[in-house]
Amino acid sequence: MEGASALVYRAAKIPTRRIKAKQANYFLAIRLDDQLVQQRLKQFNDHVQATAPKWRKYLIRPAQVHLTLCAMHLGDENAVNHASKLLSESNDLLSKYLVSADKPTATIKGVGFLDSGRVVHANVQPMSPEFMALVRELRLRFWSHGYSECALPPSVPFFEDGLISDGSEKSVTGGRMGPWSPHATLMKMRGDNLLRLKRQATASLKSATKRQGTKAAPSHAKADSDADEETKKVTLNDFFGIPHALHEPFREFELGTQVIARIELLSMLLPKDKNTDYYQKAGQLEI
Repeated sequence: MEGASALVYRAAKIPTRRIKAKQANYFLAIRLDDQLVQQRLKQFNDHVQATAPKWRKYLIRPAQVHLTLCAMHLGDENAVNHASKLLSESNDLLSKYLVSADKPTATIKGVGFLDSGRVVHANVQPMSPEFMALVRELRLRFWSHGYSECALPPSVPFFEDGLISDGSEKSVTGGRMGPWSPHATLMKMRGDNLLRLKRQATASLKSATKRQGTKAAPSHAKADSDADEETKKVTLNDFFGIPHALHEPFREFELGTQVIARIELLSMLLPKDKNTDYYQKAGQLEI
């Protein structure tokens, strides 16, 4: 068994012992810097700030919006240099998958939400099978080197710090590599207040549900029907998440098409670039 298939087979041997994940501090991404896309992102942000200023602190600045391919923990400068070299030397994937002279594109249309409304994102329309295959193999290449797909809670992929040569059976400590679902985050609730807010929201939801259940009704059938209708209207998002009404007008909004010129290795934690207000770059793969 050779190539990517072999890596998938070896990576499937997952140990039963759980290893605590490292916090992700770098990621691979596609920058959304097309002029029209930036204008439409600003239009969304202006709408939020004008109609619901209380929620503006959760907005992502247009210049920082991107499509994440994968996240990883890089423990020191050597690891960063190794990951940067791995990315730049992956140009063999370009000739393998991108045979057309035209650069790949990402069309962004519609706004939705994830995680009970904690994240508001723009949808990416289906991309070319060739580019999706390139991204899959690039992610697999990083995964096989011991770079986590997403190193947050222990329930998702985790890897040891040591960097081992590509293809080594020992390089994968454990975890899985899921499919890539591209989306652009526009708003995100985060910070130390999240747990407190969620507890308050859960308590409010339980209280509202209890009040609905004790309402008087002329018959059991009518009471059940009324309770069902009321319950449909009350969700955790109403108390905790970003209100649906805030982004509903943008459900079919067309943000434009991004020509993909490069894939970049970016730092989550270093200060943003003063000139571009974008993440500091540690490496790139030109397309």
